[in-house]
Amino acid sequence: MLMCTGASGMLIPTGLDSLSLAKASVRCVPLQLQFSQQLCIRRNVKVSFKESKLFAAAKGGGEGPTDWSKLLDNPSPNITTTENVSEARIKHGFSQRLSKTIREHNLFRPGEKILVAVSGGQDSICLLHMLASLRDQWGWLLGVVYCDHRWSSSSRKQGSHISQVAASLRINYYQAVTTSPVPSEGLARTWRYGILQRIALRHGFTSIVTAHTASDRVETLLYNLFRGSGLHGLQSLTWRRVLSPLLSLSQRTAFAPTEIVSSLAAPNGEMVEVGSSEVALVRPLLGFTRTEVREYCDLLGLPLWPDPSNMSLEIDRNRIRHQLLPYLRENFNDSVDKSLARCAEILHAEQQYLDSICNNILKKAETEDADGRKLDIMIMQSLPVALQRRVLKQFVENFTGRSLGFDHVERLRTAYSLSGDSRSASNGVSLALPGNASVKLLKSYFHLTRTKQI
Repeated sequence: MLMCTGASGMLIPTGLDSLSLAKASVRCVPLQLQFSQQLCIRRNVKVSFKESKLFAAAKGGGEGPTDWSKLLDNPSPNITTTENVSEARIKHGFSQRLSKTIREHNLFRPGEKILVAVSGGQDSICLLHMLASLRDQWGWLLGVVYCDHRWSSSSRKQGSHISQVAASLRINYYQAVTTSPVPSEGLARTWRYGILQRIALRHGFTSIVTAHTASDRVETLLYNLFRGSGLHGLQSLTWRRVLSPLLSLSQRTAFAPTEIVSSLAAPNGEMVEVGSSEVALVRPLLGFTRTEVREYCDLLGLPLWPDPSNMSLEIDRNRIRHQLLPYLRENFNDSVDKSLARCAEILHAEQQYLDSICNNILKKAETEDADGRKLDIMIMQSLPVALQRRVLKQFVENFTGRSLGFDHVERLRTAYSLSGDSRSASNGVSLALPGNASVKLLKSYFHLTRTKQI
C-alpha cells in the first residue's frame, strides 16, 4: 500500500493559473476495501475570476458546461434586465421554499459549516446553487466535494468543471480520487461516504449534504422493497441522520497529516475526542421532485455535467426510473410518485418513533465494560419479536458502525433462544458479525466485542 504527500493539485485545468488557489494537499492512502485506493484532496479558498480565458480553457475538448455566466456576480452583457428579474424571482421562490423546508425539519443551524457532495449533475448543482443563495441569510460556511470513482474517461474534466463552479460561487473545493475504478455501486457508496465523513471531520464540517430528491426516495423505496427490506430500508433516504462515528484511529485519520494523527491519540494509543465528532448526513431536496429540479436548472441556465450512466438499463435503479415507474404511472396511478413519497414520509415518522422506543430499552438493557458492550437477555426475552429485532440491530450497529442485515439478526435471535425455543440456545458460542465484531452469550447477557485482527 502506498503512502505519499504532494503540494500541487492533480486536476487543475489549463487556464486556471490566475486563480488564487491555496496549496493543495494530496495524500494517497489504503482504504479497507478489496482494492488499492488513493485519496486526493484539493482545496481552493475564496477566489474570484473573470469570464474570458477561463471559460475557453474549461470548454476544451467540447465537454463540460455550456454557460457559466449565470453563476458569476456580474451577468454578461447579453442578459437583459427582464431576464435578470425573472431569474431572480425563480431563484428566490425555490430558495425560500428550501429555507422553509430547512426550518420545518430542523436540518441546519445558523452559522454551520456544510460540506456539499457534488457530482456535476442537475440535482447537486441545483442544491449547491440554492444553498449558496441562502448562505448569507443563514451565515453558513460551505464546502464542495467531488468523489471521482474513475468510471468515466472524462472524470478529470468533470472534476475541473465542478471546481470552477465552486470557484465561481467562492466556495472551498475538495476532491477525492481512487487509484483504480471502483468495481461496484455498493463499494463505491461505502468508499464515498467514508471519504465524505473523513473530510468533514478533518475540516470541521458538521453536516454533509447530498442532493437526493423526492424522486430518488421513491426509487429507493421500490428498490429496497424488491430486496425484502424492512421498515428501515423502505424509508432509508431520511431528511437528516447523525452518522456513526469513525471508531478506529486508522479510520478517523486515514488521510490526515502526522500532527493530526498525533493529536487524536492519547499516550496509551486510545482515541481522544477533538472538536465536534458528530457529523450529520442531510438531504434538503427530499421535498423537490426531479422534474422541479430540472426546471430550476433550465430556467436559470445552470452549468451541468450530465452523468451518462444514469441512462444505463444495466443498473437496477435506472430500470426502476426509466421502465417500472413510467409503467406504473400509465397503468395504475398517474400520481404514483406522490403516493410513494407520502408512504416513505409516513414510514419515516414511524421509524423515528420505534427508534426512540429502542433507545429507551437500550438505556435499561445495555451496559459497557472494558472489552465491549453487554445486553441483558431477560429484558430482550420480554419484548415482542418486532422490538427484539430492532433492539438487536441497533445494539450491534451502534457498536460497529456497520449495517446489520435481517439474516444476522435472526441468527442472533435463534442462537440465543430469544425465539422462545430453549433448545436453540448456544451458550458460550460466538457469532462473527460485520464490522470486525463478534457476540457471545455469557450467562444472562449478550457480550459484544471487537474481533482481534492479526
